[in-house]
Amino acid sequence: MSDIVDDLLRLSEDPHADPRSRRRQTMERLVETLLAMADAEIAPEEAQHRHSIIHLTMIIRDMTGRIAEADDPTFAAIVREAAMLIRSLQRRRADAAGCTVH
Repeated sequence: MSDIVDDLLRLSEDPHADPRSRRRQTMERLVETLLAMADAEIAPEEAQHRHSIIHLTMIIRDMTGRIAEADDPTFAAIVREAAMLIRSLQRRRADAAGCTVH
């Protein structure tokens, strides 16, 4: 999971960016990652799963400003939970791919 957290926490190239801007960028990366994962869920039987990912993504997008202003422990907890969600989605995709017969 640390690789996902590292990816999410990669800071901007601007060394003068303030912590709030960096956190906002982290949340924007999370939204982009989740939307890409939702786009990958294109099979008809995955429609509900895709809808759930998009719904969660929109909630995170709407809350980006408040998340960026959260205290350090709260922000860290949100990023950890996001990383666990992404890892779970990746495992689900890998498991489904393993069951596909060509």
